[in-house]
Amino acid sequence: MNFRPKQIAACPVLLSVVLLSAALFSVAPPLHAASDDKAAAQALVDKTEKLVRLMKEDNFSYVTTSSPTVFVIHFTGTNLKDIKVILAIGGDEDSDLVVFVTVTPKATMPTTADFRYKLLKANFDYDQVKVGFDGDDDLSVRIDASMRLADATYLKNEVNQVKNASDEIYGKIQPFLVP
Repeated sequence: MNFRPKQIAACPVLLSVVLLSAALFSVAPPLHAASDDKAAAQALVDKTEKLVRLMKEDNFSYVTTSSPTVFVIHFTGTNLKDIKVILAIGGDEDSDLVVFVTVTPKATMPTTADFRYKLLKANFDYDQVKVGFDGDDDLSVRIDASMRLADATYLKNEVNQVKNASDEIYGKIQPFLVP
């Protein structure tokens, strides 16, 4: 049977089935998406609560920020006097915790090949952390971690690696920085 649009309108039962199917299929995706959004929001809350609990277990003196999923821990380093370790929870399942320090702003870094070589060498020297430029082209040290795997010891190690690498790298590059 070959129906044409005029024939569908002429058959009230077929028209009802077509309209009902269209209505059901147009409503179903938003309902599914709403439940996914709610589950993702709850997962973010759960991860944030876990991070706060772990920071307390590690006796970190942390500061909250305007974002409910971002925290700052201040340390005093040997070379970098105020080390601001930032912990941010994200939505990625495998690396949903980013721990980083902005070592120095872009404006203070020379653009020489020798300086860039030192940074590349530092990226090789430190196994767990990444040394590179952030979105603003500032020098940063970071670790992408997993809250799923995190316990107090894991978190403390990740924070300390970022803190220590940042302090050491700053000590190595400080003589070359532009005031």
